[in-house]
Order: sequence, then structure tokens, then C-alpha cells
Amino acid sequence: MDASALDIRLAVPDDAIELASTTRLGFESYLAWAPEGWQPPPRSLEIRAIRERLRAKTTWCAMAVDPEGAQAGHVGITHASERERPHVHVSGRAHLWMLFVRPAWWGTGLAARLHRLALEEATRQGYATIRLYTPHGAARARAFYEREGWEQAGRAFPEPLLGLDLVEYRRAL
Repeated sequence: MDASALDIRLAVPDDAIELASTTRLGFESYLAWAPEGWQPPPRSLEIRAIRERLRAKTTWCAMAVDPEGAQAGHVGITHASERERPHVHVSGRAHLWMLFVRPAWWGTGLAARLHRLALEEATRQGYATIRLYTPHGAARARAFYEREGWEQAGRAFPEPLLGLDLVEYRRAL
């Protein structure tokens, strides 16, 4: 499979169900390392949250689709806000909202392509830095981000909505 041959298009609120399906596959992969009894968040909550985020003027989200129109992965950015006070924006910092690739596309370079597009968009929008949160136990994701130049910022912290500890990563643009 050639990730460079996939079409990339901007996501719109009507894509929320498809984006949530890919996100769900990512969350289900967490079952391999998550604590016993952990379950992904309800799909209905993901659809609603994604749709709302896509309606925000500060959100940019791109989807990779194969020639038949099936989604292969997606990436999204928005403005960063303070973790403890989400209504307070962090000046000059973007937030990598999500980056998920369907398992069939793992190892094809699609994640790196989508990642690059997100960094380019954040730069185009005038951000100086970018941050993300990823589960502490997600070794594959953390290794990817570290290969891509991200550095961990601080210690793991609990995320009650997801039921997992997260870590923050940052990088300059």
C-alpha cells in the first residue's frame, strides 16, 4: 500500500462518524496495554465531540482516503489551551488534537505524512510551538512522536474522561 498515493482532503462535520470509526480502532488498540477492565469511551461521545470540534473555526482536520473513498487515517489541530483551565488559550501554541491511522495502514508512512501536514498547517497559521497529549502506556505512539522530534514535557497525569494517564509532548515549529 502506497500512502503517498492517497488523496488528502479537509474533514467537515459530516465526516464525524467516519473519523470516530478510525479513532475507535485506535482506542481499541489500547486494549493491548491498558489496565485490565479499561474500555474505550462510548462511540456516541466520540462522534459528538469530533463533530463539535470540527465546527470550531480554530480546528483544522485532514483525512487520507483511498481510491474507493475509504478513510485510511486523519490528523487534526486546534489552538492549545491550558489543561487546568481549558477556556484559557496558550498564546502561540497549537494543539495536535488527534492523529489516527487505521491498522491496515500502520507502517506505510501515512502517519508521518499526516503528521507533516499538521505541522505545516500549524506553521501556516502562525503558531510557534505545538503540543499533544498521548497515553503514557502507548509505547508505539510515543516512539513515533519522539522519532518526529517531540519531547516529553512533564510527568504523566490522569485523564478521567479517557480513564488513562496521559503525557504531554511539545515541539517547536
